[in-house]
Amino acid sequence: MNEDLIVSIAIPPFPIFIEGNLTEYGIGALHPDRRNLDYFDIILVKEGALYLGEEGVEYTVRKNEMLVLLPNKHHYPLKPTDEITKFYWIHVFTTGNYEQSNQAKQLESNIPIPSLHFHNKFHTIHLSKKCKLIDTDDIYEKIQELLVGTTKKDTNISFWDIQQRFFSLLNLLDGHNQAKDTSVLVAEKVEQFIRANFDKDITNDTLAAKFNLHENTLAKYLKQYYGYTPMEYLKEYRLEQARNLLLKTDYPIEKVAELCGYNWVPYFSRLFKQKFNISPLQYRKNHIGK
Repeated sequence: MNEDLIVSIAIPPFPIFIEGNLTEYGIGALHPDRRNLDYFDIILVKEGALYLGEEGVEYTVRKNEMLVLLPNKHHYPLKPTDEITKFYWIHVFTTGNYEQSNQAKQLESNIPIPSLHFHNKFHTIHLSKKCKLIDTDDIYEKIQELLVGTTKKDTNISFWDIQQRFFSLLNLLDGHNQAKDTSVLVAEKVEQFIRANFDKDITNDTLAAKFNLHENTLAKYLKQYYGYTPMEYLKEYRLEQARNLLLKTDYPIEKVAELCGYNWVPYFSRLFKQKFNISPLQYRKNHIGK
């Protein structure tokens, strides 16, 4: 069903709150017909119901429900309101990657991060396309705090204060009311296990025994959600940790390799050079000198 869709948004960059308000429609009102707006429109109905369409898909958004409309799409009313309707609308802009699909996706940021710093690629916000809101009192309170800065004149709230309030709201809505299926739960557990034990000897057999699933099933789940098989993810994470250690410690290359789960230094060096186009020793010299 279209109402089960998830909107995944990569970070960084962080989405930016543009503006919003609480709007009231009387009976017979129509939502605006709009095209090609370059921001997300998050709608949260407080009372009544809205009847909206997006690119041929119809939605009825009732009391205490949320709908996320995508940028650069055609949004239009399906029919007039048939009761007094109050709803919050929040416009959100991002230049980052986003994807709408029937499951939560882990997206990679499109912002280049200087190689001197470690970057966790796998940070993604997940918003339900349409869902029933939970803890509405908390959500509506945070929206009201957010809107003070844009709906009232002569406030002393700075741009950064407004964005901080928006992030607080976004944190509440991230993953809101999403029932994760088995594949996602397993993928997350495997990923957490790899991060916690990357310095140990981990194989497909290790993971299969740990999670009582065939290695092909584990590979399918992680590939689907993270874009890597377990062994590919392990290698990527180990090499990122190795780069950190090269920059932040004076450990010998042998010690760095050992701390990242590699017992044979030539093999570690070969993998490092394949990923970063430079040897571990030269990488350290280039950034911190002799």
